[in-house]
Amino acid sequence: MVNLGFIPQKESIPAPDMSFMRLFSDAAIGWQHRGQFAIWTGISAAEGPKYRLLERIGNRVAEIERKDGSPVFHKISNGTPFTIENLTGFWLTVDSDAMWVDTPSPAGRYALIAIGGRAGKPSRATLDWTCPTCGTAINAQSFDIASNGFPAFLRKAHAAATEFNAHPQLRACPGCHAVHPAVETSMPNEAPASQPLQKTES
Repeated sequence: MVNLGFIPQKESIPAPDMSFMRLFSDAAIGWQHRGQFAIWTGISAAEGPKYRLLERIGNRVAEIERKDGSPVFHKISNGTPFTIENLTGFWLTVDSDAMWVDTPSPAGRYALIAIGGRAGKPSRATLDWTCPTCGTAINAQSFDIASNGFPAFLRKAHAAATEFNAHPQLRACPGCHAVHPAVETSMPNEAPASQPLQKTES
């Protein structure tokens, strides 16, 4: 007999290392750790700014959405620069895959991104900005996530965005010399102090 999967006889099925449930009507925003994933969830109101995934391919930008508003489930491949409009304020490249969900909900649009899926990943991230004129990456910075953890990376990313805004020379494109406009630095993606990033046992 060839076993094509895990078919237990008398033993119970092992519990997965990630267990995560969030109702689409839950409007809480913030990051959590679940197993081997860093997960962010949020709701954008029907008439307000929405969370939209963009990917950078060379010097072009792809909008990851359906024009009719139907649900999107999209894999962001390892090494692909991406940003989420009205969330990150910067472009992010990590050394692991990520999953993106964007779907209608009773409150508007429900969004979720899950980064990771392997032990020790993501271990590094590159943060940069994209020149709105020619698409060149601006002021790329690399961060060690493995040693310091994802919450520390979010704080460093916030600090990098603040510095980016404060110094116009950091916003100058190395390709066409256009100056990138100031970016949002409120970091709505970082959990409030009263709701710290939670880690679960694997």
